[in-house]
Amino acid sequence: MSQAIENAYAPPLAGKPPVALDRPRTRSKALRMLKPWLYLLPALVLLGIFMYRPLLYTFYLAFHKWSMVPGTEPLYVGFDNFSRLLANKSFADSIGNTVFYTALLLPFSIVIPLALAAVTHHMEGRMKNVYRALFFIPMILAPVSVSAIWRWLFHPSGGLVNTALMKLGLIETPIAYFSDPSFAKWIILLITGWKMIGFSTIMFSAALTGINSEYYEAASQDGAGSMRQFWNITVPLMSPMIIFMLTMSILFSSQWTFAYIDILTTGGPYGTSTNVYYEMYKFAFSNLNAGFSSAASLLFFVVFGVISLALNSLSRRFSFYDN
Repeated sequence: MSQAIENAYAPPLAGKPPVALDRPRTRSKALRMLKPWLYLLPALVLLGIFMYRPLLYTFYLAFHKWSMVPGTEPLYVGFDNFSRLLANKSFADSIGNTVFYTALLLPFSIVIPLALAAVTHHMEGRMKNVYRALFFIPMILAPVSVSAIWRWLFHPSGGLVNTALMKLGLIETPIAYFSDPSFAKWIILLITGWKMIGFSTIMFSAALTGINSEYYEAASQDGAGSMRQFWNITVPLMSPMIIFMLTMSILFSSQWTFAYIDILTTGGPYGTSTNVYYEMYKFAFSNLNAGFSSAASLLFFVVFGVISLALNSLSRRFSFYDN
């Protein structure tokens, strides 16, 4: 017995290296650490190719002038793109329109959907799903199809809206809504808001299902009415989703209006319906100035990044979780 123990711990023979007994264990641990990254590798490669590489190239082009003509090379201009951008009147007007769309889309993305979700939440049977499906249908329609429908509704000759208003005696002559500076921006807002209601309603409805019904039962026994339950139970427990939808609306409202601006008004008349995304598109593909467009993109990348951080801080401070 003692001889076996001595042999197990005997030193290696002369001229032979010691055997690393823990080498297989180290290799197994390294493979376990590497396996999650191997699963993530395809997604990381795709993100790098289709997201981060274009993002870095946009930063590069922001300091260059380039017409995107084959055979030409970007010309370094430093901060000239930014100085010209801040002095550009059309870009300044687009910022005002962006603020307009962002602020006035909030009722369509938060207030109305929250009310609709709360009302349909207490419905029984299949009608709850029927109403939610009706609210969500506009969201899944293609922007081109939606634009064609609204163009027909507001068409200056034979459009349903003009025909109805003239029969009611509210107007005497047809109105060219998409060519009128007084109406174009508001109709783009209406179409985008109509599309957003369905998505926000579904999100709020999903959040409502996570609220324990015992809270409402206890409040009813204490004599609290529907409105008091809504403000004291529903709104606080929905605060994480409300702030999330607020973030989504602020960061993406101008992006959601882009398709309707491009199809229905092309930013007009006289730039009254454009926004920063459409101006970036025009700088690059109408004016053939990729550097100018990249400078605008970089500027708003920083602006929206600051807004996102502020909203994230707001979420951590005011969100209430039922844990």
